[in-house]
Amino acid sequence: MSLAAQYDKFSNTWASMLERHGFSRAYRGLFDRVRFNVRNKSVCDVGTGSGDFALALANSRGRLQSLTLVDPSLSMLDVAVNRLSPMCNDLSAYPCRLEDLLRHQSFDVVLAAHVLEHCLDPQDGLASLFRLLKPGGILVLSVSKPHICQWLIWLRWRHRWFGEAQMKAMLSSAGFAVSCCYAYPEGIPERVSRAYVVQRPIESL
Repeated sequence: MSLAAQYDKFSNTWASMLERHGFSRAYRGLFDRVRFNVRNKSVCDVGTGSGDFALALANSRGRLQSLTLVDPSLSMLDVAVNRLSPMCNDLSAYPCRLEDLLRHQSFDVVLAAHVLEHCLDPQDGLASLFRLLKPGGILVLSVSKPHICQWLIWLRWRHRWFGEAQMKAMLSSAGFAVSCCYAYPEGIPERVSRAYVVQRPIESL
């Protein structure tokens, strides 16, 4: 079964699961703590799922000007569109994977929560995220980190996880300047995830 088909099965319960396990609150805490400008900026949420990462940003910063949602699961994408339509002025949605996004598109801010873990080649995934950003643009990543319970999650999702040093090296190799490594403060997110806020350098044309 494809990854998109697996997520289709969980589309009606995914948001409530994230809420129950503390991810919605953790994401909101991240955006409350790490400040960057989104006023009149274009935002893209890659692998949006049920829209929780973008929703946390909107709840923290207020109504977004332009938001593009990307996910290979059409069912998940429908949920995200319904949740985020009231939170932005201009909303677009694409049922595709990161690798399939049009090369001419670029954004001021790119969000990607637990996307890199599912890329066939994570370094290529970072290169794709780099291309999506305008020079000077901000990428906010949430990725799985080493923990014993990752093996239980792996049995279903066959995902990867990355240590902090490994992740920083991969980001640097992709051309990003690492601005912040954020440790979620509590609960399941603290045990299994870590966030990174990085920038595409202005001179990287």
